[in-house]
Amino acid sequence: MYSKLDKIKKNASNVPDNAGSCVKLASYLDKEKSAEKSFFSHDAAQVPLSEVIDKIDNNKKTLKKYQEKFYSLSYNPSVKEVKHLVKQLTGKEINELSELTAEERAAVFDEFRNYVRDCMDVYAKNFNRERELSGKDLVYFGRIEEFRYYTGEDEEVKLGLKKQGEKKPGINLHAHVIVSRMDATQTVALSPRSTSRGNVNMLNGKGVKNGFNMKQWQVDCFESFGSKYRYLHTQEERFYEQEKGYSEISNQVSARMKNKIIQEALEGMEEERRLLKTANKITTSFIHPKKVIRNYLKNKIKNILLDREPVI
Repeated sequence: MYSKLDKIKKNASNVPDNAGSCVKLASYLDKEKSAEKSFFSHDAAQVPLSEVIDKIDNNKKTLKKYQEKFYSLSYNPSVKEVKHLVKQLTGKEINELSELTAEERAAVFDEFRNYVRDCMDVYAKNFNRERELSGKDLVYFGRIEEFRYYTGEDEEVKLGLKKQGEKKPGINLHAHVIVSRMDATQTVALSPRSTSRGNVNMLNGKGVKNGFNMKQWQVDCFESFGSKYRYLHTQEERFYEQEKGYSEISNQVSARMKNKIIQEALEGMEEERRLLKTANKITTSFIHPKKVIRNYLKNKIKNILLDREPVI
């Protein structure tokens, strides 16, 4: 499971895209239209697009015009995790979600929504405020998607093998979340892009903690899937990088592989030194035969006196 904070683009005036309305993002996420995949909140299973836009766009009290108003998160399970979830809920082993009945699909999507809500509790908690926050303190709306689409960044598109906008094959279940920067009371600003952790700033004469623990949020969501659904991740999965993900975990893999390469290189250098030493001995024998014989006889006499055989 890879939890991700999506990158924020800026326009020519260096104003972030999320400083205005969320209508563009929300409308894009509404592309897979169906009742089973509609927007959901922490408490509601189905929320219309118009309400999503209204609630996010109007939850911005105290924020200035060019400040970020909302953020885009995504929760991305691996194929093995999805298969495990499906088998646990339906008893089926599948290769495509289309193999499920309508009732089975609804059950899988509903459970995945519950998991996302758990992750939003984790998201809120990792702001580390004096009063521990939960998903109920947030204004957010999620959306389940079962497809991924080729973009201009994919190699298949660049090579002309696929067209931009085509569906990618396989199991691609994931979820997107639009979450307001302000909490539900519109008194606390919560930015997951804040790198400080636990620092205190003055706001309206009061000391307010800020900061977000990105790494801990990702790790907690990852481990939550295993404990919630009794899924034992293999060692490979613990270091699995889905999309561009698991930066921390992936770095550990890269470091481990790098150390292995260095170790193999050092072993190769040691072997090379041994071979070079032997080659030098052989070369010396041909270039300076008298010197080699003289040294051999000298060592022979010495070792006879010491009662041992000479070594060339």
